[in-house]
Amino acid sequence: MLTSNSGMNSKTNIFVSFLVDIALGLLLISWLYRENRISKLADTLVPVADRVAKELQELLEWLMGAPAGLKMNRALDQVLGRFFLYHIHLWISYIHLMSPFIERILWYVGLSGCLGLTFALSILSDIVALLTFHIYCFYVYGARLYCLKIYGLSSLWRLFRGKKWNVLRQRVDSCSYDLDQLFIGTLLFTILLFLLPTTALYYLVFTLLRLVMVLFQGVIHLSVDFINSLPLFAIGLRICRPYRLAEGVKFKVLCQEPGTPLHLMMEINPLKCSSVLQCYRTPTYSCYPKDSWAALCKKLFVGELIYPWKQKTAKTD
Repeated sequence: MLTSNSGMNSKTNIFVSFLVDIALGLLLISWLYRENRISKLADTLVPVADRVAKELQELLEWLMGAPAGLKMNRALDQVLGRFFLYHIHLWISYIHLMSPFIERILWYVGLSGCLGLTFALSILSDIVALLTFHIYCFYVYGARLYCLKIYGLSSLWRLFRGKKWNVLRQRVDSCSYDLDQLFIGTLLFTILLFLLPTTALYYLVFTLLRLVMVLFQGVIHLSVDFINSLPLFAIGLRICRPYRLAEGVKFKVLCQEPGTPLHLMMEINPLKCSSVLQCYRTPTYSCYPKDSWAALCKKLFVGELIYPWKQKTAKTD
């Protein structure tokens, strides 16, 4: 009986969550299409994108100078700065090219609220990813260049110690190098070492921007997961009819006198609110962080790309 009741409550929780999701989506649609807010949002979007691009341009110009009094490699600094500035100019041109269609796109995106608030939030996450695609490109360029130099320096450091990485056995073995190899290795090590601070500064700045975007999208993912998994029907039963969700029973002695029958009163122990959330929470297929804090810090240090969200159903080797 308990298993059957639990299954019924789970199905009812899914149905109630679906209805609440649709209701919240319809409220969102009514708010967006009231007082012509879609047009106001479209008129605001292009100036905001231009402002973000201008801030990035000023940031790059600051990096191309002497940021915080740091002595950078002038040639590499100018090359990287102009490379990223060119991408910003391309992004501004793209935004202005799409500006006549933004209002229509937002109008159709707003209609997605009829499929539920979670659907609209998922589209919002995709829109944020598209609007910040240039920041993602900057981060990928900086991370790849920084990672290449880190692995190059580590390989050359093994060369100085008479070591090499054995690809077949996946370990570090001893190796003897001749004078020409040591000379070329010393030359390359010196070049990479002196160019590393400039690359690391660009990588640090764009990584911080990337982490801000990841954090924002993570909040959206957690909101979608919270709406989909919240057992609203079970919580309503716990508040209105707590005896429907029983954790157990307890007996209270009413009369205990010698020579008379023992009178007991049975009382139902309702589930705690935390137990209701734990037992009746609806399983979802949303994303969750796949890296621990230690693994994330290691990836940031060596310059590996950060993709902190993956599907629960994805198989890992």
